[in-house]
Amino acid sequence: MTHLLRCCIVVTAVLSCVAQIPQQYAANKTAYHLNPLSAGALPVNMDTGDVFGDLYFYLGQYLLPLECANVSQKTRSHFDCDNPERVDPNLVVTRVDLEVDTRFWTQYSACNLCNGSDPFTHKPCKKGTYICDHGHHGGSQPLIPKGVGFKNITEDETPSIPSTQCLRATQETCGAYVNNSDACEYCVYNHEDHLDKACPNADPYEFCPDPFSSCNGFHSGPEWACWLSNIPRKTGGVWYSTLAEGLCNETSAPGSCGWKALSVKTVKAECLSNVLVSTVESHDKAGCFKGCGPRNQTSSCWISCFFDTLLGKDARHTTSLPMGGISKADLEKGWTNAFLPKAEGGCDEVPIPYTSDAYVSELIV
Repeated sequence: MTHLLRCCIVVTAVLSCVAQIPQQYAANKTAYHLNPLSAGALPVNMDTGDVFGDLYFYLGQYLLPLECANVSQKTRSHFDCDNPERVDPNLVVTRVDLEVDTRFWTQYSACNLCNGSDPFTHKPCKKGTYICDHGHHGGSQPLIPKGVGFKNITEDETPSIPSTQCLRATQETCGAYVNNSDACEYCVYNHEDHLDKACPNADPYEFCPDPFSSCNGFHSGPEWACWLSNIPRKTGGVWYSTLAEGLCNETSAPGSCGWKALSVKTVKAECLSNVLVSTVESHDKAGCFKGCGPRNQTSSCWISCFFDTLLGKDARHTTSLPMGGISKADLEKGWTNAFLPKAEGGCDEVPIPYTSDAYVSELIV
């Protein structure tokens, strides 16, 4: 059974919660997060997502065998393949029912589990703790620490599709520098007014080589990079960031905090993956998986079949063509079914009676 929070946060005693979030401003949101078991269930200084937002992050797991085969310090792979939230042997997925104060929606913060240094700033950090970087994902609005950060995946993460006019203008203006990232970006900067007019629905800076995004409307990278770029086109969704400063606890005065957890349920990522993979495999009408033999999620054959079934075959090479593959409704069921009761095909619940070394939650069944 899903664990219910007896109180917002209990450290040494069981106390009664007060209505820190006025009901006229309160909204319930269901969010999910993937992380090591040791990180706990309560998303303090963590990023979460709705079903599709977390699917956007989670589906990248199935690309790691290809992405991590040629890791470079200068590529996205270096971040993904060292990320404890992707490669820890004890990964779990937690569903959190949140209550948030809608007055305090704020700029999204990129929160990552430290493995010795901040993956963005490269500054030292305490291993095993979360570190949040405000503004890394764009945007200039002031951060409201007690608020809940919000990020629209469709608006902020999907690659833009340049028009023929845009492609011609960028090629004619900065094509000589297409193999040099710094020189190319400098060229785009110097001709920004002209290129913005030629590319009203695309970002001309995406014309320049970028090891973190090597497949978009301007460039076609390796298949794994194109699949990775197409995942947000398929899922859309929302990401949230919930900072420690905004967590309601037993002493929070009304209006002084922005979020609290009402209930949590945690399952092993391996079990969720089996449910999700079986859902995708069941939509393979061409028998692709059968041609690969027994399920082997590290083989290029299986990975190709998985993403062809998930996204459609065009997603191997471009982000410009319409999406195909499994419907979003079926994909959603492949995720949410893992949180059904075990008797209904769901996964065993993993009890986590704490959040982290800094916060302790009293959970009851």
